[in-house]
Amino acid sequence: MENREGIGNNLDKSAYIKSDGLHAFYASGQTYTGAAGERIVETVTSECLQWVTHDDGRTTLDACYDGTWLRISEDNGTHWTDWGPRVRFDVGIEEEQLMPAGFSLDRKNDTLVRFYRGQKADKTCYGYINQGAYRAYYSVSGDQGATWSDPEQIIARGDGFGSDRWGPGFEYGVRGGILNGNHCVWLEDGSVLAPFTEYERLDGTRPWYFRVVCARGYWKDDMSGLEWEFGDFIEVPFEQSGIGCCEPSITALESGALFVTMRCQGNEAQGFYSIPYTAVSEDGGMNWTQPEPLTYDDGTNVWTPASCTAFYDSSVTGKTYWIANILDGPVFGQIPRYPLNISEFDTVNACIFRNSVRLIQDRPDDAHENVRYTNFGWYEDRRTGQLVITLPEQYRRMGWDDMEKPEDFAADCVKYTVDIGG
Repeated sequence: MENREGIGNNLDKSAYIKSDGLHAFYASGQTYTGAAGERIVETVTSECLQWVTHDDGRTTLDACYDGTWLRISEDNGTHWTDWGPRVRFDVGIEEEQLMPAGFSLDRKNDTLVRFYRGQKADKTCYGYINQGAYRAYYSVSGDQGATWSDPEQIIARGDGFGSDRWGPGFEYGVRGGILNGNHCVWLEDGSVLAPFTEYERLDGTRPWYFRVVCARGYWKDDMSGLEWEFGDFIEVPFEQSGIGCCEPSITALESGALFVTMRCQGNEAQGFYSIPYTAVSEDGGMNWTQPEPLTYDDGTNVWTPASCTAFYDSSVTGKTYWIANILDGPVFGQIPRYPLNISEFDTVNACIFRNSVRLIQDRPDDAHENVRYTNFGWYEDRRTGQLVITLPEQYRRMGWDDMEKPEDFAADCVKYTVDIGG
């Protein structure tokens, strides 16, 4: 039964990383480092408010990611130790900087792949980052992360591609792409499918518009690295989404085809709502069907804000689930980011079973209306088979517009341990 804290049934909520009174902490990308064992790696990011003086003399409180680092657990997540250096994007450096971008485990070959996001400072762009310079790198470990190959850029194989024109449609400094390594999918033939969100420079000269494309990596004979090929772009036009499509999540259908959901945003002026769009690929992610809205098994729309989602395959039930902020009705924008739900995905008919929608976290009675349950990490506990979700409980006490000092932004990272059941 739902309680005053808004927590669903058959799960446990606990503090995961306590705030220091200034920061909000994110933990995500939890990945076992080998095909067997209890060693897990995760990515942690801290965010805070800082006083910023602008060129026009104004001083404002702005949110800033002031550190990203890895943590390692040798005992299935019971205890964690910081692992490696803490990195922070420096807007005063002209050179490209590599930031952590997730992990993916090739269970078949017991090999761990680590991804990096290359990004470059540009004070004329949103967030002081040249989004057109986003590109991806990876490194490989065959000993559960004890040693790594040097980072290597993901570049499409074939003539005409290189470090600047690293894939079809990409041009360094003009049009880049972000890869979230946590959403990679390993296919039956041993290749890995890596989903990208394409970005252009966000310098205020054009509307924000995103597209999705997948790169497929094939192991070299000596397993020293991967060779890559890119597919066609998935596009959702402005007439259907105010931002195009981004943040793809991929799963497999029973037929062997691939299915993707993408974050899309409504536009109140044009009269259409935020809704996740979907597409299907019959050729391993290279070509996709025309995007269509996600639906329930009764044919009605699945409503969400424009927020992140994830697919999860349970070894306990053998079923596929979708984690998202599922709403009772439509909204035009990116809020509310509650409730957070999990639902069963029909891998035959490519839809959500309406009666399967289950609450993880709704808005607590004492929480601000803009509290957010999003930007989560997720993995399956190898000991118990339970689903673990981690996220920052941001805006629990007050909304953005109410914040007057850095301490107002502080938020714990919380952990949900969910019993999926048999």
